[in-house]
Amino acid sequence: MNSLTNTSKLRSGDARAPAPLPPLPLRIMIVNDDLAIRLRLADLLTPHCPGAVIDSCSRSAAVGLGARLREYTAAIVITDMAPAGPGEDPLAIVANLRSQSRALIVTVIGRGGHERSAVDALRAGAADYWALHNVDARELVGFLRAQFLSTSLGMPGAAGETGPFIAGYRLVKELARSTQATLYLAHSDELDQPVAIKVHRHHERAESSDEEQERFLRECRLLSQLNHRAIADVYDFGVTDECHWLAMEYFPCGSLKARLQNPVAEPEAIAYALQVGAALKVVHAAGIVHRDLKPSNIMLRADDSIALIDFGLARPTIGSSDLTAPNVRVGSPSYMAPEQVQGTPPDARCDLYALGVLLYELLTGELPFRGTTIAAMLDQHLHAPVPVLPEPLKRYQPIIERLLAKKPEQRFDSADGFLEALAEAGGDPPARRKSR
Repeated sequence: MNSLTNTSKLRSGDARAPAPLPPLPLRIMIVNDDLAIRLRLADLLTPHCPGAVIDSCSRSAAVGLGARLREYTAAIVITDMAPAGPGEDPLAIVANLRSQSRALIVTVIGRGGHERSAVDALRAGAADYWALHNVDARELVGFLRAQFLSTSLGMPGAAGETGPFIAGYRLVKELARSTQATLYLAHSDELDQPVAIKVHRHHERAESSDEEQERFLRECRLLSQLNHRAIADVYDFGVTDECHWLAMEYFPCGSLKARLQNPVAEPEAIAYALQVGAALKVVHAAGIVHRDLKPSNIMLRADDSIALIDFGLARPTIGSSDLTAPNVRVGSPSYMAPEQVQGTPPDARCDLYALGVLLYELLTGELPFRGTTIAAMLDQHLHAPVPVLPEPLKRYQPIIERLLAKKPEQRFDSADGFLEALAEAGGDPPARRKSR
């Protein structure tokens, strides 16, 4: 493994990020056989954990620490996920370190892994896994702080540090944040397993009326009754003085958005699209419109099956102020149907339009409509013609045309029609398209 400088996009945090958090008595051991890599990571972590002690050593030296390992709060193991030789396990050191110190918080930073690497690391005993190219130093330190507070200080969920207090759950770290909600990794006391909790804080909204809370609870009940593998399992939900929240299945393999960072084979693209279509069929039959279908809301399991999350429990809106306000992070406009752009209440056909955007992206690696600003992108949805697929993919053009029709009545009437058309067009696609 070469140095982090040459092989990684490891970030020390956004220059505009908040100031480092107050000191905590963390003691961190960085484990890797390359001294340059260890020193590089230590340099990146130091600004975000004032007062902490950061040591480093080789793998063999870490194993040789024995009882002295208990002096450390956490170990960060940087490892090549591909075995160096037959019979070698790159994650064996995780179990070895944990056996010497059960309280040790072990985080794995993996190079050359795949979608199942996170699952493998967690099963080996790691508390968290990061792909080498996607590590954020500030977030990594924040995770270690949260773990330290919730275990060493006995705080149920480390509410002041990580998020609101929700009885029966210990919030571990923040996974994602939008203007309307925050997604956390948490541990369920009842299930004794990791779960994902989506939190809508009341103070982050102008108000939380009885009507809004009742709609939230009604949709949660509907979702919890859905029984389909392509829809995330809902475990629990509720309303507190601080927030309303939803606990659901956790997906350590990440989302389809991350998967799309690399080329997708045509058979894989069709398989993903068929699964999403099947999920929409179930959702629409239950009277639910997703309203925000996009790759980051499609999660992957270890067997490469998908599951939809985030069913528009807080109805997304976008007005003129959203188009001009600076520093507003908006992901949905890339997948927004023309009627949504125009402010018309969406129905199931807006989900089929978003599915058309997704199918085009899966097949080509590009979005069908792009713009340098959100306003320009939305104008493309309203007025631009449907792009033409490359010649090897022309069999799917009629489906793309139907899905991306500007008028809802020109699209498929239901997900059933899409599934039938895609299955018929799929045939025996080529084994793989070339990498971009």
